[in-house]
Amino acid sequence: MSFQSKEFQLGDILGKKIQILSCSNKFNVNKTGIIVNETKNMIYLLNDKKTLEIKRISKKEIDLYKVILPSGDYFINGKTLLGRPEEKILKTK
Repeated sequence: MSFQSKEFQLGDILGKKIQILSCSNKFNVNKTGIIVNETKNMIYLLNDKKTLEIKRISKKEIDLYKVILPSGDYFINGKTLLGRPEEKILKTK
């Protein structure tokens, strides 16, 4: 699934709200939060609840996730997360 939008680009997920729909780790299914940091192998989700907890999730575990934006939701294959953030930007151009 590849697409480009003015509001959302695959290389730029930092600060976006996501929900994990399918994951090999059953404890991370349906986790929702805002991505506050991203490394080569991990994403860091700030949860929506009253407690400010940051959850570390391996990118390799995620099969399908949803980016939640005011203009609509985007369902994206988890393989697009793999790699360093700066490398993903170069791949989308």
